[in-house]
Amino acid sequence: MEIRNISLQSKVDVKLFHLAIGNFDGVHLGHQQIIKTLVNNAKKNDKLTAILCFDPHPRRFFSKDLDRYQIISEDHRKHLLKDLGIDYYFSLHFDQTIANLSPSEFIEKIIVQQLHVDKLIVGYDFRFGKNREGDIVLLQDHAAIHGFALEIIEPIKDAASAEVYSSTGIRKALQSGDVEKANSMLGRAWTMTGKVVHGDKRAGKMNFPTANILPHSQVYPKKGVYAIHAIMDADLLKGIANFGERPTVDGKKLLLEVNLFDFDRDIYGKQLTVKFLRFIREEKKFDTISLLKGQITEDIHIAKNYHLRK
Repeated sequence: MEIRNISLQSKVDVKLFHLAIGNFDGVHLGHQQIIKTLVNNAKKNDKLTAILCFDPHPRRFFSKDLDRYQIISEDHRKHLLKDLGIDYYFSLHFDQTIANLSPSEFIEKIIVQQLHVDKLIVGYDFRFGKNREGDIVLLQDHAAIHGFALEIIEPIKDAASAEVYSSTGIRKALQSGDVEKANSMLGRAWTMTGKVVHGDKRAGKMNFPTANILPHSQVYPKKGVYAIHAIMDADLLKGIANFGERPTVDGKKLLLEVNLFDFDRDIYGKQLTVKFLRFIREEKKFDTISLLKGQITEDIHIAKNYHLRK
């Protein structure tokens, strides 16, 4: 997949794309259906596929307090889109100039003149242009004027619950601790990835050594304890993790502490990907270290039983 950062002044030399627009945050099962439709249609017509995303996300541009809005990192998103068969990934720098484009200007300057779109595929709720005034009806009118094909993907729902797959629903599930629901909408386990850093050694002194990861600028899950899988150097490891501030020991910063079962290697500085599988309990402050140790022992027992059943 070729990745290109573009602006209003960019020149794109490849023509006649089948294009999907959106931020595809999470690349959940609904997104995957849109992309599969895009790729299959392009193959039938011998066309290239492309995704147009915005950087930063428009909601983050207008609301500076949404620093932890993304479900997955941009690198992870690009990796998933590549695996789904996308040829080009265009990242449009979203600034006030782009925000001020009318819906008609957005179509003419970006979709037609810049990207030379042959066919456009969007979700049923796609909005665009200044103040999000552009809608599907306007898009259909401009498709007829400019001569590109248009396909609208209707809501894609979970067969069991009839709930529409959505990034908003996944964020809410993660923030409430319902990682199993989030994972069912993603079609895979939600992850946090980072380098293992040195901690204060408190967990090791309690005979529960942990690999510590500082959280990045993605959405935070509910504070608490989780059954997890971890991936390092292509190895899949079982364990338990606590995401929070460690109030019992007067922790001052958020940290993801991972205890890997039957594992004793030195992994400081290594990249660790943590898959969240099940929420066990909320973070709480214990009156004594002894009570904390007892609770951790119980948490590990619950996590190991979970892993045995899966």
